[in-house]
Amino acid sequence: MSEQEQLAQQQWEEFEARRKKFAACYGEHAGFVLAGVYGSMEIIHSLGEKGRQVVAVRSGEYRPWDPETIGVDEAAEGYFLQCINRHFGEKVAILSEEAGRRGEEGKVEYYIVSDPFDGSLLYKRRIPAFWYTTLAIYSASGEPLAAAVCDVPNRTVDFANEEKAFTGRFAEGEVVEVKEVHPADTTDIGDAVLETYMMKVPRMYPASEVWKPLLTRVKFILPNGGPAGYADVAKGNVDIYLALEEAHIENFSSLPIAWRAGAVVTDFDGHPVTFEDDIHKRYFLLCTATEALHEQVLAEIAKIDWKSHPCYREIVEEG
Repeated sequence: MSEQEQLAQQQWEEFEARRKKFAACYGEHAGFVLAGVYGSMEIIHSLGEKGRQVVAVRSGEYRPWDPETIGVDEAAEGYFLQCINRHFGEKVAILSEEAGRRGEEGKVEYYIVSDPFDGSLLYKRRIPAFWYTTLAIYSASGEPLAAAVCDVPNRTVDFANEEKAFTGRFAEGEVVEVKEVHPADTTDIGDAVLETYMMKVPRMYPASEVWKPLLTRVKFILPNGGPAGYADVAKGNVDIYLALEEAHIENFSSLPIAWRAGAVVTDFDGHPVTFEDDIHKRYFLLCTATEALHEQVLAEIAKIDWKSHPCYREIVEEG
């Protein structure tokens, strides 16, 4: 057995031990996602400079706006793929950031959705903030079964099983300080903290222009997004998450946490959100702490002619 094969076997054995332990407390599917993000977190912490090197550049239609793959992306996703393939075999379709979609069409028992490493640009710049590794499981019919979002620098994890949502901290192979989470009770938009992703310049200026009528109504704006946005609403850190043209994996890798916590989630027209087997699709979704707040935000969105704006028109037409 080669050194690489020995490492893979060791990682698998450690994963299996954690999975069984976590499953005993939170259920089979939650056990899998918790063990997965725990192992991914450990690998990310071990990479050092190798994790910051560009290892591949994508071409083609899949995620053309973000073509680079760096070492941390490859390592985290490779670990997930190994665990998924050994545990589930051919029973799953995998939708993951770098690999795209893998698996047969319409012949699966589960969908596995992953954003293996969210925060690559900050990681490359050695800024230890907004680094996440995420994993979710859905049934063949699209029912959410489990999800986990790990804050890598802080070693905290937000997760959901088929009934509830939780937050905790990883320590020495365990998930500790676990508690059930629910959104805040904020009902007025003027008291709300809003989260939306605007850190990349091509996103910041169109977004701030288009959404100014809404953004100026809230109390504070957190400029993060992706999988962490849904977890932040679920545990009451923010009151509104505005997902602007976010990719499939950035939504569905963590949406079960918001759903199980009791957050309100719709598209910008107020329609319910359901799982789709379309990794190329980008979404405009609203997640809020309460029904009253949700109605206020939808009313503000309805006043904005965002669908015809040049930066969104093509995405809307594709969707």
